Amino acid sequence: MAAAPRAALGWRILDTIVDLATALAFLVMTGALALQVIFRYFLNRPIVWVEDFSILFFAWFVWLGGAAGMLEQKQIRVDVVDLYAPRAVRRVLEPLLTVLSIAFLVLVVVYGVKVTAYQRTAEYDVLPFSRAILYAVAPVIGSVMILNLMRVLTRQLRLGPGRVAGEER
Repeated sequence: MAAAPRAALGWRILDTIVDLATALAFLVMTGALALQVIFRYFLNRPIVWVEDFSILFFAWFVWLGGAAGMLEQKQIRVDVVDLYAPRAVRRVLEPLLTVLSIAFLVLVVVYGVKVTAYQRTAEYDVLPFSRAILYAVAPVIGSVMILNLMRVLTRQLRLGPGRVAGEER
């Protein structure tokens, strides 16, 4: 198998894992919250662990969704330059902003590892595992975001002179 098809397969597998993990995190979070509503309001027996559990899955859901969004360049951004700047400015600015985003995410990953290690001994009051699982989302999914933005940067640089992403020839 040639390197390019193998790499494409690897990217497809990563994208599928991110998509499935995002859906799973959303379903688990929603299911836990629905269970809490039923137990609290219909059975008058609230479940003490649901809030922390839901927050954990919400954090992973948001970060995973962000990783998928970055691949499609759907992240929040100020688009005044996109709308009004000349094509030559956008051609330079778009990859530059992607590089700056990657640099920021490197900081998020580095400090996320430190915070996760620091939280290793902190345990939830009502859940039987470490809070590090919550904080691990930053270095783990931050790394996926970096990979996705590197793919975006490659696409931006490959477009060639005078073209920017999303523009027809």
